[in-house]
Amino acid sequence: MQSYYKYLTFIPARSNSKGLKNKNLKVISGKKLIEITINFIKKLKIKSNYIFVSTDSKKIRKISKNCGANVDFLRSKKLSKSNSVLDDAIFEFLKNSKFNKINFKFLILLMPTQPFRSKQAFIKALKLINNPKIKSVISVKNLNRSDDYIFKKEKNILVIKKNIKSVNRQFIKSNFTPCGCFYITKLNEFKKKASFYNNKTFAIETSFPQNLDIDNVYDLNLARTIIKNKKKIKLNI
Repeated sequence: MQSYYKYLTFIPARSNSKGLKNKNLKVISGKKLIEITINFIKKLKIKSNYIFVSTDSKKIRKISKNCGANVDFLRSKKLSKSNSVLDDAIFEFLKNSKFNKINFKFLILLMPTQPFRSKQAFIKALKLINNPKIKSVISVKNLNRSDDYIFKKEKNILVIKKNIKSVNRQFIKSNFTPCGCFYITKLNEFKKKASFYNNKTFAIETSFPQNLDIDNVYDLNLARTIIKNKKKIKLNI
């Protein structure tokens, strides 16, 4: 194995999931979600890119390898629980004796539950992360809500801010949230903070259906409906 890779593409795909059982193996248009994500990054033919699938499943490992990804070891059981922190799984890879001497420069995180991610947005993110002034690039979606209309709830009662007034939607300042299409950061920054977020995080706004995240059966059925109507919707899969 070579001692330097510019990119480490990390694809998390544990076997257990609460919202949708075995969701990483669900099929859309004849392909499993894990296959769609691996094929997406493989087709881009990024030079010096090590693609690793982090999974505790032997079935997912076999599928991933057949798609051309690396699964050099299975994720430990303690990091494969529903409450496990994803960052710990990344560090598990980095600390593995086989990989701790490899000098990765950038870390790319791709979630298998995002089957429609935009190729154009991702390529833009790759260009931006090479800018020395930018430490991270993440995909986001617009909530179309201002701070005044994002509430906390206490015993099913909304905590309303003072002097809140109804405002036409076109005058509402937006908030954004990560959508999971991609997270890219300089690896040294991730090692320092164990996070993709820092004071120089660039956001790339995405739109539906490119930012559809499959987390339950309704999301899955929606994705399959989109595929049936793909001639009417521009997709990058």
